[in-house]
Amino acid sequence: MGKTVKKLLPVLTAVCLAGCSFGSSVDTLLSPPKLSADQRNVYNALINSVGNDIKLQYPRAGDYRSAFVFANIDNEPDDEAIVFYEKSGETVGTGNVRINIIDRSADGVWHSVYDHAGMGTGIERVMFSDIGGSGTVSMMIGYDLLSGEKQAAVYSYRGGILSNDFNDSYNTMFITDLNRDDSEELVLIRTETQLRSASLSLISRSAGSGEVTETGNVALDKNASEFVNIASGYIGSGTPAIFIDGLNDRQLTTEIIYSLNDALRNPLYLGESSMIENTRRPAGYLCTDIDLDGIIEIPTRSLFPGYSEDSSEKIYSTDWNVLENYSIVKKYSGYYSRSDGYCFILPSRWAGVVTAKTDSATGELVFYKYRIDLTNSTTELMRIAAVSDEETRSLLEEGYMTIKSGNNMNYLVKCPDIEDEPLILTGTEISNNFYIMI
Repeated sequence: MGKTVKKLLPVLTAVCLAGCSFGSSVDTLLSPPKLSADQRNVYNALINSVGNDIKLQYPRAGDYRSAFVFANIDNEPDDEAIVFYEKSGETVGTGNVRINIIDRSADGVWHSVYDHAGMGTGIERVMFSDIGGSGTVSMMIGYDLLSGEKQAAVYSYRGGILSNDFNDSYNTMFITDLNRDDSEELVLIRTETQLRSASLSLISRSAGSGEVTETGNVALDKNASEFVNIASGYIGSGTPAIFIDGLNDRQLTTEIIYSLNDALRNPLYLGESSMIENTRRPAGYLCTDIDLDGIIEIPTRSLFPGYSEDSSEKIYSTDWNVLENYSIVKKYSGYYSRSDGYCFILPSRWAGVVTAKTDSATGELVFYKYRIDLTNSTTELMRIAAVSDEETRSLLEEGYMTIKSGNNMNYLVKCPDIEDEPLILTGTEISNNFYIMI
C-alpha cells in the first residue's frame, strides 16, 4: 500500500499563525505571495461548503503545523485535503474544532465531501500511520480540551465517511514500532491523576476487524509530575526501547520501556523496589545517544576528585549510563557543559587521576593531574574554550587549536608540551571524544 502524507499551504501557515478569520477576500489576506491553483481551489471548496466566517486551526506541535494537510487516507491513488477549522463566534465548549475532508473529482475539481465535529478547543498534533499493519491509514489527532487535558482520537476514512475509532486521554503521544513486528503503534503516555495511574499504552488497529484497541500497557512512576523528554533508541543489541525522562521532586529520573515476549517491561520502576533512583540527577540532563551508536545513554553526575558536597565550588563529571542485565552501568564519564553546549568524554586512562578547575581569569575549564587535593593538583593537561569567531583568532595565536564548531561557537583546546606525561592527549583523541550537544 502506498501512502503519501505532506504539508499543504505553507503560505497560509506563515500568514495566519493565530488562526485568522476569512471575512475578506482571499486575494487581500493571502497575497503576496500568490496561492497555487490547487491551494486556491481547496480553500474555495471549504468556504463554499461551510461559509467564510471561519478560523483555521493550526496544530501547535509535531510534523504538521498547517491547518491544511494533504494525505492519502482512503487507499485511493490521489490525496485528500484535510482542513482543521472552527466557526467564528461559535460558543467555546467541549468540541468546537472541526475537520473537513476535501476530495478532487475525476474532472480535477475540489469538493468538500465530509465535515466532522472534533472534540477539543485546539489541536496539539496530527499524525498518520498504518498502525498495526492493517492496511488502513489512521489519522491520529491530539486535541486540547477546555479542562486543560489532552485527548487522543484515532480516525479512519472509508466509503466517504470519517469514523472516530478510538479515544483516550494522554500527556504525550507519538508513533513507533516498539514490539518489533514491522508495523507501528500509537504510544500514549499519561501521568498520575485522580482517575488513573501513570502508564504507557500501545494502541493498534486489528488487521482482521479493523478495531482500534490497547494492545499493551505498563505502569510508570506515579511520582513523576511531568514527562519532559522522550527518546527512542535501543538497549543492548537491537532491542528497541523508549526512554522517558520524568520530573520528580524538581529533578529528573528515567524509565526504560521495551517489549519482551509481547509484554511491555519497565525494569527501572518495579513498585517499591525501584531502581529509578539510580538515574536521579538535576533537571536539564536529558537522555540522549551521546556517541551516536543507536543506544540511548542516561546521564548522572558525580564530583571530580578533590571536591565534596561541602565544597564552596563544585565541579561535576557526567556519567553516561546504559541498561545492562537489568542494572544501570556506566559507559562513559565526561565533562558536560550545558551552558556552552558540549560534552568531552574522559579517556579511560584519566579515570580517578584527573580533576577539573575553572580558570578564574578566563572562565575556561582546565583539567589537571590529580595529586593529594585540589591545591596540589597543578600539572595542567588541557583547557577548553568556547568562543566566538572574533575571539578564536586571538586564541589561535596563543597556541589553541579548534576542535569543533557548532551552536554559533568554536570549541578550542590547548594542551601543554610535556613529552614525558602519559596523560597528555593527542589531537585525534580530543576530537574523537568531543561532542557538540544540540
